[in-house]
Amino acid sequence: MINLSSFIILTTLCSLLWLSNSFAGDYTRWGLPEGAVARFGKGSIRELTYFPDGTRLAVSSSIGIWIYDAPTGEEVDLLAGDMWDVSAVAFSPDGMTLAVAKDRSIRLLDPQTRNEKNVLTGHTSVISSLAFSPTGETLASSSAGDHTIRLWDANTGKLLRTLTADADSTQLLAYSSDGKMLASAGNRDNNTIYLWDVHTGELLKTITEHSETIYSIAYSPNSLTLASGGRYGKIRLWDTRTGQLLKTIAGRTEIVLSLAYSIDGAILASDGLDDTIRLWDAHTGNLLKTLTGHTDYVRSVKYSPDGKTIASGSRDGTIRFWDADTGELLKTITGHTTYIGSATYSPDGRTLAAGSSDGKIHLWNIQTGELLKTLTGADYIGSVTYSPDGETFAAGDSEIRLWDTQTGELLKTLTGHKEGISFLDYFSDGATLVSSSRDSTIRLWDAHTGKLLRIFTENLTKKPSISLSTDGYTLAVATDENVIRLWDTRTGKVKTPVIGHAHSVISVAFSPNRSVLASGGYDEKIRLWNVTTGELLLTFPEHPRWISTIAFSPDGRTVASGCWMEVYISDTTTGKHTAIRTGHTRVVNCVAFSPDGRTLASGSNDSTILLWDVH
Repeated sequence: MINLSSFIILTTLCSLLWLSNSFAGDYTRWGLPEGAVARFGKGSIRELTYFPDGTRLAVSSSIGIWIYDAPTGEEVDLLAGDMWDVSAVAFSPDGMTLAVAKDRSIRLLDPQTRNEKNVLTGHTSVISSLAFSPTGETLASSSAGDHTIRLWDANTGKLLRTLTADADSTQLLAYSSDGKMLASAGNRDNNTIYLWDVHTGELLKTITEHSETIYSIAYSPNSLTLASGGRYGKIRLWDTRTGQLLKTIAGRTEIVLSLAYSIDGAILASDGLDDTIRLWDAHTGNLLKTLTGHTDYVRSVKYSPDGKTIASGSRDGTIRFWDADTGELLKTITGHTTYIGSATYSPDGRTLAAGSSDGKIHLWNIQTGELLKTLTGADYIGSVTYSPDGETFAAGDSEIRLWDTQTGELLKTLTGHKEGISFLDYFSDGATLVSSSRDSTIRLWDAHTGKLLRIFTENLTKKPSISLSTDGYTLAVATDENVIRLWDTRTGKVKTPVIGHAHSVISVAFSPNRSVLASGGYDEKIRLWNVTTGELLLTFPEHPRWISTIAFSPDGRTVASGCWMEVYISDTTTGKHTAIRTGHTRVVNCVAFSPDGRTLASGSNDSTILLWDVH
């Protein structure tokens, strides 16, 4: 007969093997931090860079650098981890060196082996931009913080020259095609472009006629023209010899975020906040084509080295490849995401749902990592939840939308909140839905008809964090003060407040048996309270920063919490931290246990969800 200890060990091993086999060979398992079994979402898109031979595309994201096969769009690699959370990336023209800037240093790497060739140090603030000279002999780096541009020997790593510019004028860099000049510009309050002699360090021209913030610059292939893109959709073309304005192209977008010349210099591609890529005649300024298909603003546009393809990356989570001659959409890469504000498991534990800052809700298959559906709201999704029977899914931005989980059909929309919704949950019988909002109200809804049943407004402030007891009779409400209030959902009456935090409470959570309430906030401590008496039961060891989110495990023995970029797993009996999970690159916004308690999901401003093995 198998004993209990052996059974537990066997069960745990089977669980781990199931998770391992489910994701085997899948990119959701690439570059995972210790303790994680999967990653959902590829992070937000920052910048696109073609490999010099055009065979691959490097995509700088909020979690690292994704490498895609350019002809097929297939994932090839993910360079994840602390050193790949970079601020700038550049390839040498021969493709033999990859330069990555992290904080104040630059690493020169072999792109095939990832072996480090050199480390360049000298900047005293975060590096904002990198650019190789056309010959690859020199690398330019800039930092808005220390107001310098530094020119390095790309082979030896020796600092050749330091150019000192005005404040906030070094966010952008571009080499002229002949390698003789370097342009720099700032994309904050400095509307000035500087043209430098690379060999002497002399400032050749200062262009001050740009009347608004500059977001992008690009040299023409013949080096005679510099294009700059700014606010109000304007693109300006400048004579690089005289600094005179040659032409202003009035686009139709609020901001021009990226510019790219075609190989022959005849066409200038631009993108911006209107979801399109526009192709302009670089000589006349006439609009030639508008490429449509993105559903959110485009952040980066690049011509392939052979000039036949245009790649574009957008906040909509897609990278699209276009035929440069016809404008035809050739292929689309999906899976990139924006800030994850909320996450929840389906009642059967098979699906994970997450709401993001772009108004989308993603539903993933837990076992395979496959994206099953994408539902669309209107704005930042502050909360997501399933009905107890799993047949309906609710998500809230400034409105509450209910979907059929099988078909994805929108069933109804509940309106009444004036601002974004921060919390949604069903009562255990599935008949009532509760919501809280930044409009300082909590509302109860009939989940079947959508009728508003009750509004709570007393002593509520802008950001109430709430938790619903499993029987649905009690609401714990934490606002931006250090008091937790307990509401009776049947009568609307406030019970005795829970007082004990030294600073504002950010998150609260009921234990599964309803007898204990966990809370955490800006005083960096988790506290457990007796729900009936309000007595403080236990104070956990101090976290290093504020606590943004809390969740109980299904058996009530464990509390998970998000603290800055880390996830803490703590024992509710002793208060001791049993594990600290690191791997997110931005603030953790939400944590959720699977129904069986085996895994924990954490969602972050790095635009991903990490799935952790709790055992």
